[in-house]
Amino acid sequence: MTRLELFRLKSLWGNMNFDYACSMARGRSGGLISIWDPNFFSKEAIWCDDNFVIFKGHWNNEVRDCFMINIYGPQEYAAKSSPWNRLAEFMNQHNGKFILFGDINTVLHEYERSGSLFSHIEAEHFNAFIDSTGITDLLIRGRHFTWMNKAGTKLSKLDRFLISEGLMEDIPTINVTAIDHLWSDHSHILLHSKKADFDPSSFKLYNSWLSRYGFDDIVKSTLDSMETGNGSNKINSYVKLRNLKNVIKKWQVDVRKIDKSQKSANLSKSH
Repeated sequence: MTRLELFRLKSLWGNMNFDYACSMARGRSGGLISIWDPNFFSKEAIWCDDNFVIFKGHWNNEVRDCFMINIYGPQEYAAKSSPWNRLAEFMNQHNGKFILFGDINTVLHEYERSGSLFSHIEAEHFNAFIDSTGITDLLIRGRHFTWMNKAGTKLSKLDRFLISEGLMEDIPTINVTAIDHLWSDHSHILLHSKKADFDPSSFKLYNSWLSRYGFDDIVKSTLDSMETGNGSNKINSYVKLRNLKNVIKKWQVDVRKIDKSQKSANLSKSH
């Protein structure tokens, strides 16, 4: 990157206290750039691709081995599925927490488009990528659509944040909000976390847990082990759910350790 380009980044950021990762312009693509405050994100490595930029590091000293992935999805139909294949391969080869974001240029559902055609094949490829990597599409508050043409006749939800399940457990208050667009035809998307000390953290049960081997058995055995007699031996529903929650939390930690060790074993075999 030239001095002039760095000066433009400084003008955009406001000072020189920033770090960045970029993929230079190729063909019709204007390139990709991610900028961050090094006091909040400590970079360890960078990977660049025509359609995405990946930077790994520590986020705010809370999330280690965090992979930030800035994506610009191709507009050409023939090239739509290729980035998902490359990203899935990368994510399967690396251990850590993943945050994917950007202009995806693909929608998941038909109701995420208005005034333009919906492609079932593109949605199937995108959904297959989400399922294979185990990431979660975060709900966007504030606006239903994130892109609009100049005439206001076509609207789509092209921008989004997707994160790995483990990150949802680390930061349960994480949210995404779409705010007004100014000069761009895309709305600005804000990822934020609002912490509150006056309420206990919520407990979330993921659908993927229901299909894991042993989940049903541990729930049933936990409930059966608690006394359900009459009088002083009767355990109320609040206590049952509290005890069950603690058992499920411990089960999930054990499952994640097993998954991580299996993934490491598979990676060692492939090299």
